[in-house]
Amino acid sequence: MPFSATVFKVLIASPSDVPDERLAIAKALHDWNSLHSEEHSQLLLPVMWETHSAPAMGDRPQAIINDQVVKSCDMLIGAFWTRIGSPTGVAESGTVEEIKWFLSQKKPVMLYYSKAPVDIDKVDMTQYEKLKGFKTSIRDKGIQAEYRSVDELSANLYRHLTIVMREMSVTPTITRDIVKAAK
Repeated sequence: MPFSATVFKVLIASPSDVPDERLAIAKALHDWNSLHSEEHSQLLLPVMWETHSAPAMGDRPQAIINDQVVKSCDMLIGAFWTRIGSPTGVAESGTVEEIKWFLSQKKPVMLYYSKAPVDIDKVDMTQYEKLKGFKTSIRDKGIQAEYRSVDELSANLYRHLTIVMREMSVTPTITRDIVKAAK
């Protein structure tokens, strides 16, 4: 039976070393939808640059992704392991640029850091140090989570989505500035 729902676009953000996590995040969104979307009239749409952007020229790649994908999303879920990602010319990585934009817009940001074992000989220590620096730099911006396996990420994310979606509002917020402008 059809039902009406508000669709929330959820950006899945990460560097290249967590492909399984990206798929697990999308699956967690689908799992949440299967149990909650009809009851709450809310649907979580997984959004990734790989599936939601198109080739374009005329600006730096991350700026094009921001315009085509990032700015239309309502929430960001990010995952990290050992890499920060590639510099964009504006930020240390596309993921960092996306997170900073979401924070500046006061949109929900959920960040997860893998504590899975790693072969230290295969870790780019420069990338890892930049990641540690980034994590420290945003420590005062909210709560960040850790996970030890993709299964643990999935289970935690499902529970966290339920908490976050309780706070998601589709009604407009009327501030004093809006009232003044209307007068």
